[in-house]
Amino acid sequence: MISFKHKKVIVFDLDGTIVRLPVNWGHLKKLLTKRFKDVYNETCEFVHITACLDQVVDKDDEAELQNFFNMLEDYEMKTINENENVKETIFFINNLNMFNVPNDIKLAVFSLNTRKTIIESLKLAGIYEKIDYIVGREDLRKWKPNPEGLLKIRDHYDVKKEEMIYIGDLEKDVITGKNAGIEAYLIDEIINLVNEKRLETT
Repeated sequence: MISFKHKKVIVFDLDGTIVRLPVNWGHLKKLLTKRFKDVYNETCEFVHITACLDQVVDKDDEAELQNFFNMLEDYEMKTINENENVKETIFFINNLNMFNVPNDIKLAVFSLNTRKTIIESLKLAGIYEKIDYIVGREDLRKWKPNPEGLLKIRDHYDVKKEEMIYIGDLEKDVITGKNAGIEAYLIDEIINLVNEKRLETT
């Protein structure tokens, strides 16, 4: 059972957690695969985007890494206006007081999406002003399930690991939390909390 007692920071993933991005990831991966081949004359099938970006980082090619980030951002932003809100998450964020969340809690987002996508998605969902801190794809050089993003957030707030909680939609998010030593849950926990609360008030 998820508990927010003694927590100082709640961190959310974005895609699948706060909103659902209608991105054609399969087509994007083909474009990224072609770009990698054209630039390096090597093959890296972008089955997992992070795995191939890891190779660009290993090559210490910061300029090309930025090109890949730009491709990701452009593609994510193309369909941003078709985002679907995860309504229960939005309700939770807008009604923290209903869920025994400390009044002084800070909300952050840690996502493998680009910063622009995160910011625009939060604005479209009407909760941008509720989010205190954002860590996006281009803010890191090691990505989930590596804990670097969560540790960056912990350092930003100067809190203990046990004072944070991370919520995402994939098992990889839970593993990322474990790797950081931070309590992590699937978004289903929040969805269930919200639905239970709604039943109580009807």
